Amino acid sequence: MTFRRPSRGARSELIQIREAIAGVASRVDEIAGLLAQLRADTMAGLSASVEHETDTRRRLRALRRAAPYEAPFTKADPLVSICIPTYENVTDLVNRAIPSALGQEYEHIEVVVVGDGAPPETATALERLRDPRVRYENLPQRGFYPEDDTQRWYVAGTPAFNRAIELARGDWFAILNDDDALRPHHVRRLLEEARETRAEVAYGNLLRLAPVEPEQILGAFPPAPYAFGWQAALQHRAMRLFEYELVAAVFSEPGDWNRARRMLRAGVRFTYVDEILTDYYPGRLWTVGR
Repeated sequence: MTFRRPSRGARSELIQIREAIAGVASRVDEIAGLLAQLRADTMAGLSASVEHETDTRRRLRALRRAAPYEAPFTKADPLVSICIPTYENVTDLVNRAIPSALGQEYEHIEVVVVGDGAPPETATALERLRDPRVRYENLPQRGFYPEDDTQRWYVAGTPAFNRAIELARGDWFAILNDDDALRPHHVRRLLEEARETRAEVAYGNLLRLAPVEPEQILGAFPPAPYAFGWQAALQHRAMRLFEYELVAAVFSEPGDWNRARRMLRAGVRFTYVDEILTDYYPGRLWTVGR
C-alpha cells in the first residue's frame, strides 16, 4: 500500500481543524470553570439565605416573648399608623389616598407619608391639609432602582416604604400606595380580626380597577402571588422586622410579595377576611399617556 504525503492545502486544513478543536476544548474548559463558579456562588447565596431565615425566625420568637408584644392585642384603643410612600403623584395622594386614610371608621390613627426624593410640591400640598394626624418626611434622594422598567416597578418605593414603617408610632400599621384608597371599614375590620385571632397580619381583598378592563377581586388564603397586596392588610408593629428588599428585582419578584413570602417562611401568623377592603388602581396602567 502506498501512502501519499498530504498536499500543502490539505495540511493547512488539518492545522486549522486542530486549532479549532483546541479552541473548542479551551472554551469548554472555560465554560466548565464558569459553571463551577456559578454553582459555588449559588450555594453560598443559598447558605446565606438559610442563615438569614434562621436568624429572622430567632428574632421573631424573641419579639413574641418580649413584654411590648402583647400591647397591640390588649390595649383598649391602640394607635394605627397608615404608611404611604410617594414620589411625584401629588394629585392622587391628596385627593384619594390620604382622604381614605383619614376617613376611617376607626379614628385613632396617624398617617405617615414619606417622599422618595419627592418634589417640593408634595410638602406644599400636605401643608395645605392642616391636619395634625398627617406627618411627612422626604428622603434626600430617590432610591437606587434598576434601569429596566419592569424590574424598577417590582421594587419602586422600597426606601420610602421602609422609612415610613420605621417612623410609624402605632401598635399596628397599614401600608397604602399613594394612588390607592382604603375602604372606610378597612382598619376597624382588620383590627377586630387580628385581635380576636391573635394574628400578626390580618388582610382582605383588593378590588382591582383598571382603565379599560373589568373590575377584579384579588384575594386568597393563604397569601399567593398576584392575589395579595399589603394595601389590604394590617400588621402588628413587630412586623417591622421584615423590611422591603431591593434584591427582589434580581429575582423578578414584586417587592410586596417578596416580603410576604419571607414572612410566611418565618412563620408569621396570617388571618384572612373575605371582604373588599381596598380599591387598587394599578399604577402602570393608569399612568400610561400622562
